[in-house]
Amino acid sequence: MLRGVVVGGVAVAVPLPRLICMLNDNGTAYAAGGALPVRLGTWFFGNGIIPSRWVPKMAGVGADWELSEELSPLQAVKPYISVITGLTIKGPDISPHKAMPVQALTAAQTGNGTVQLPTIDQVAAGITNTGTLYPKGLHVGMSGSGGTMNISWSGPNAPNPPNMSPSDLFQSLLKYASTGTGVPMAPDPALLRRRAVLDAIADESKALRARLGVEDQNRLDQHLSGLHQLQNQLVAAGMPHMTGTITDPDRAYPSRGADGNNITRMRGQAFSDLLAFALAGDLTRVFSYQFSSPSCQSQYTDAGLPGAFHEDYGHRTGPKGVQASTEGFNTGIKFTMSCLSDTLMKLRNTPDGAGNLLDNSVVYTTSCVAESQTHGGTDYPIVVSGKAGGKLKGDTHVRLVGENVSRVGLTLLTAIGSPATSWGTADSMATTGIPELLA
Repeated sequence: MLRGVVVGGVAVAVPLPRLICMLNDNGTAYAAGGALPVRLGTWFFGNGIIPSRWVPKMAGVGADWELSEELSPLQAVKPYISVITGLTIKGPDISPHKAMPVQALTAAQTGNGTVQLPTIDQVAAGITNTGTLYPKGLHVGMSGSGGTMNISWSGPNAPNPPNMSPSDLFQSLLKYASTGTGVPMAPDPALLRRRAVLDAIADESKALRARLGVEDQNRLDQHLSGLHQLQNQLVAAGMPHMTGTITDPDRAYPSRGADGNNITRMRGQAFSDLLAFALAGDLTRVFSYQFSSPSCQSQYTDAGLPGAFHEDYGHRTGPKGVQASTEGFNTGIKFTMSCLSDTLMKLRNTPDGAGNLLDNSVVYTTSCVAESQTHGGTDYPIVVSGKAGGKLKGDTHVRLVGENVSRVGLTLLTAIGSPATSWGTADSMATTGIPELLA
């Protein structure tokens, strides 16, 4: 941490990224001997896929396989991703858009408290997240329109709701002030509108910089510069904009929905920046990102898709007919994968140890159905991203027709250090992982 005091005597602390001087000569462990932490995140999108446009034509590793049409936006991070196709949700679909995602996230059927078991991110929290400032992780979301199910649960009736506001999350990440007794204290609300925090730590950051090597100096500069830039972007995003005639939104868009229900790429990028900042500073090693909720009805305005995405496109009931709705749904999935790519690229471009955050993370991506029109559970969409500290291979397409989706989660838990030999209960339980994913 870099520490300082702002006007009014409030102490603040800004977390540092992992610097090379903190590590061994190879950059693969801490200088004191501890292993670098591995992070696990879930990245969820609602309404499923079109399997014929999602499944790659060939299985294999590296040059032996190519991304499908709907997965093509992930090309820049292909070396880091594994696609597992042919998988099936084994338990019955007793509650549409709930039973299947609960099984994909917990390896158990839905229950009276929505879940019977914790979601995979919370299982991971007990393995890798001990001692961080956010022990349950960080949870963000773009839209909850149409579906109310959270994607992170500590257990029955214990959801971890997503934060829908980048500005709110930004302020939360700066709440490391102390009265001197160790009791956290909220910073001045005006911190979001001035450079007080960076000014407060200027002396300590200057002193630290003088003790670092050239590469660590650059890394520190990049970290503080990124924080400053993000602060300015969030302030600007909250200001009114005037471009020509001002339209009254209450008159023009009376059914626009509550704040947080529109899908925009820039808001997604802001969340990606914030998550990368928190992971790099080791504030948490666990997160969930609800890009869109189960049965999401939001408009994908940035993708040129007006109307309710779940009904008009997922169920092909749009006013232009089935074919146009199908093409619109396909466009929406590719847009979704572009936003996933934004998150993964941000992790890849953030240094961590001898590599980057994506080298030392695993991101589990899934949805609430497989085939959107029929609520099918076959060829369930699963993408695994990241190398998990060298435990996962990446750049792989594995096709396992009819196999249990939960095998993926068990594999990921094993990769981050779980000794468990099974995951889940009843029909959804997995007792074997997927060795083809492991390095």
